[in-house]
Amino acid sequence: MEVQEVCFLQAIRLDQARARACGDQTLTFLPRFVEALQRAMTVGPHPPLRPGIGFCLKAKSTGTPPGRWFLNMTMHKLVEMPVSYSGQKVSKEWILTHGIANLQVPFDMGSFRKVKGERAEGAKQTTWCLDVVFHPLIVQLFVDDAFCSSTESFRPFVINLTLKRIEESLNVKLETSSIKLVKDFRYKDGEGGDPNIPREFRELPDEKDSFDEELRTEQPKEPEEILIEDLTPDVRKAPVLKKGFLNGGKSKLYGPDGSKEGVVPENAGDPLGYIPKRLRNQCKIVDTRSPEYQEHQKQADAAKENNRQQQEFRDTLLTDLDKWAKKSTSDRWEADLPDGTEVTKKYNNDYSRFDQIQEELDEPAEDTRDFYFDEKGVPQKLDQPKQTDGLPSQPAMKKGFLENVKKALYPGSGDAKTAAEALKSTDLEQLAQLSESEIMERIAQMSPEEKSMMNDLQSLLEGAASKTEKHPEPQQSQSDDRRVVEYKLEAIE
Repeated sequence: MEVQEVCFLQAIRLDQARARACGDQTLTFLPRFVEALQRAMTVGPHPPLRPGIGFCLKAKSTGTPPGRWFLNMTMHKLVEMPVSYSGQKVSKEWILTHGIANLQVPFDMGSFRKVKGERAEGAKQTTWCLDVVFHPLIVQLFVDDAFCSSTESFRPFVINLTLKRIEESLNVKLETSSIKLVKDFRYKDGEGGDPNIPREFRELPDEKDSFDEELRTEQPKEPEEILIEDLTPDVRKAPVLKKGFLNGGKSKLYGPDGSKEGVVPENAGDPLGYIPKRLRNQCKIVDTRSPEYQEHQKQADAAKENNRQQQEFRDTLLTDLDKWAKKSTSDRWEADLPDGTEVTKKYNNDYSRFDQIQEELDEPAEDTRDFYFDEKGVPQKLDQPKQTDGLPSQPAMKKGFLENVKKALYPGSGDAKTAAEALKSTDLEQLAQLSESEIMERIAQMSPEEKSMMNDLQSLLEGAASKTEKHPEPQQSQSDDRRVVEYKLEAIE
């Protein structure tokens, strides 16, 4: 230690001894302070600070004459991570997601030097070199092509940040368009000329730390003085409603017409009141539920169906008309084709299979309202038939109504003949009176439909007769078949 420092420590110890002799304990902290000061003075020099190698950029200055600059973008773990403007540190995941465009990026510059041996005789440019130190994550993301392709503003932001600091610290402006990445080496002008060993970091002369200027600490605001203060005592106001006023009400709060306070609008209760008044006066309101509209819609649907049928009939007639025309005209080049060669045809897609697909039409929703609005917007009731329940309230017949029958249900119904008796008594008598020639004439005058019915009846009778021959049944059924055959022969005669 120097002589002045030793004298200073001796004077402190002497004052401490005098204070103890006088009983003064105010300087009891001095031994600890002296020991800390001695340790600080005996500590050796700091180890050299060498940043890690990142990559190198090449640029040109705008001065006259222009100079050539190499920017060694290095990294060191002592440099902190980017922080937000509120002073909060940001994680790596946040930077990977949002980038660093809205953050404050700490970095440092130093080791500014002139590169020796770069300028040849007669050259007009001087080569300068500068080390820029970032956090290792910033350098790692700068060389990551995948991250920079997704976040295109990352590299320009870091470069502009470096150029701004160079202009503020060294008063040198570099051209942004001239910046290029050096691929031959990653560090320029290393220790002893070795590009793999970076130089010891040295601060710039009269350096301006712009990052500290950006972190401006706001002073706490002093509370504003109250100019006018209400000094009246705090008096508790009585509640507007008494306790239990709404629970134990014996009478209704409002009458049957409700509250009569306020002004009722002119279109209150009007279902079409949302339409402006002037627009309602200029347009005609048509409700699809009104009978007039339903009648008009039926006529329109009938006309539409008629047009559809006519169009379908027209399409049916004109279908494949072009194919028939082509088939009727022969190909004029057919004679020139060699034997056994088929005529080239265009591809043909058969879309007829799609005709079998049944199209499901979306039916419109049925309107179930029992009212409609007329042209003036007044609601009108629809006259609908009364719907009765499926089950009757009382039985249609009394129990035992058909069992104790004393007289006919209808007068004269008991004297009526059955259908078979009427046929035998009328038709057979008329047929018996006709001659064979008259019967043949009547058969000749029959319509085709009547003849086909006679033929069908005859085939059925013959089929029944053949079944009875193959599969004989009991005597009663055979007698019935004979009667049918006899009746057939008798009717033909």
